[in-house]
Amino acid sequence: MPSKHLAWLCSLAVVAAGCAATPPQSEMPASKAQPSVPQKADSPDPSGASLASDAVSKPAAETDIISSPHSAESVLPPNPLEAVAQPGQCWVQTVVYPLPKREPVSVVTRDAATRIVIEPAKLARTLQELIVREGGVTYRIEPPVYKQVKEKILVRPEMRRTIAVPPVYRNSKETVVVESERTVLEPCRIPGADARLEKAARPLCARTLPAKTQTITRKVLVQPATTREEVIPAQYREVTRWVLERPARAVPVDLQPVTAKVPTWTIEQPEQVREETIPAKVRELVRTLYEGEPRVALRQAVCNQEATPVLVKKVQAALKAAGYYVGPIDGKLGLATGRALVAYQRDHGLAAGALTFETLEHLGIQ
Repeated sequence: MPSKHLAWLCSLAVVAAGCAATPPQSEMPASKAQPSVPQKADSPDPSGASLASDAVSKPAAETDIISSPHSAESVLPPNPLEAVAQPGQCWVQTVVYPLPKREPVSVVTRDAATRIVIEPAKLARTLQELIVREGGVTYRIEPPVYKQVKEKILVRPEMRRTIAVPPVYRNSKETVVVESERTVLEPCRIPGADARLEKAARPLCARTLPAKTQTITRKVLVQPATTREEVIPAQYREVTRWVLERPARAVPVDLQPVTAKVPTWTIEQPEQVREETIPAKVRELVRTLYEGEPRVALRQAVCNQEATPVLVKKVQAALKAAGYYVGPIDGKLGLATGRALVAYQRDHGLAAGALTFETLEHLGIQ
């Protein structure tokens, strides 16, 4: 609601600047120290946060209204901390900030200098004929010439050798007795010998075994061992032999020079060095200077019942024309309108923090 936002702006200005700038009552002249005068609004504020109620609830050190011989209808009293309050009026104790003045400033961010520009040399590709091998004289070696001759050579001479003749035997068969004739006793039966009658009696009978012979072959020497002499004839072999007919020789040979085309680089344009001037780099800035010091002031403000939508629309239109307000013109004294109002007041050296008659007069609003 408009009255709620207006009360919020008024209380913000009082808390931010009024307490720090207003001298305590003990330091004020005794003739001027009087109790604060309560403000009465023409119509009750639905939000309960009107500008007049804020002025009553604050301590005397923040919103004391001192009687003055000046007229109560004066908007800008001679002493900004003294004014005569009339019933139905709303006042705000706030700060008049130093007036900002903006002026363009040129700052050199980089000094002028000289830059050295080097253009490298330009090379051209060409073909150059070079002698890769010089001419001269060499020699060709002719090998030797041989002819073929056939000859017989003795590979093994004639030789004699003695051969042993083995002895001669004849075979003769002879019978040899290997076991002679013998008599043996063998168990037998004889009358009267009964083991049932005499166990110790064993009857034996003698029997003759014939002799055993064996026929063997015997070699009988007929002729003893002898020797004989044998002649081995000589051996010859026919071979082919190469006989030197002409020895090796060196024949001189002329060598022609060998050339080739080799790609080479030649300097078409030599290296060039020149100087270029780099201009200074300048940055354009806006410098803000403030004239004076912040001052605590008491200004008559628009009460809640006076801040009608029609008046708020005029303020929004004036702020929009001055380039401070970008929102819609809806007749609501919202946060965006309050920010634009405070920015306008600070830039023009007005008491900031509330919708004062001083601001309306400066905006050209009756």
